[in-house]
Amino acid sequence: MLKRSKAAIRQWFSPDQAAQAREDDKVCSVRRGFFKRAAVAAVSVAGTAGLAKIVVDSSPQPKLQDKYAKDHLAGEQELMEWEYVLMSEREKADMVQAFIDNYSDQV
Repeated sequence: MLKRSKAAIRQWFSPDQAAQAREDDKVCSVRRGFFKRAAVAAVSVAGTAGLAKIVVDSSPQPKLQDKYAKDHLAGEQELMEWEYVLMSEREKADMVQAFIDNYSDQV
């Protein structure tokens, strides 16, 4: 906006008004062209990335159900090996004290 007002003032007072106006318009159109090209490039990159993701996701995964079943069985086996151990009164007191000590850090 400031450039346009400067261009208008120059047109009023300078003898080569038309040449200066054309130069200012050329600068504005060059900037618009740059931003237009940048926007088109950003949209095309985003579109290409989206298309690549769709293609990769839609490719068939061999025996995916078998892999999930094996993972599930391994997780179940790990959980079955764990042992439930009660905390002693001393461990409970230490844990409560740790919560009390750290409470002032959270506020």
